[in-house]
Amino acid sequence: MSKNKTSKIKRKFRLLLDSAFAKPQSFPRLSKKANLAHAVADCGLSPQAEDREIYQKAIETDRFVVTINYQDFKKLVKKGKPGIIAIPSELSNQEIDQLLCHFFSMKNPDDYAGFAIKV
Repeated sequence: MSKNKTSKIKRKFRLLLDSAFAKPQSFPRLSKKANLAHAVADCGLSPQAEDREIYQKAIETDRFVVTINYQDFKKLVKKGKPGIIAIPSELSNQEIDQLLCHFFSMKNPDDYAGFAIKV
């Protein structure tokens, strides 16, 4: 493939759902827009895994952490490493699916590496 064609391909976000979230199947729209993994169900972490363990797994698997715990995770984010995406805790799975799909539309993951973002 030529250089011009590859530069137009939009890369999907790779996301690691914090242990507080439902499994990726609960987010059908988001599953089409992003590559989803769950900290417990897909990565084998304990449901009681600490934030630093989850962020370390995100670094190892090159995934942004999706969490409701902005304050603690923002302290862990490192420049040049995956960022975190924090959302409000009171949302239903359907609302999360819709909110994150809207947020990730037309965005490039490279622009958010190393940042803690509230959606």
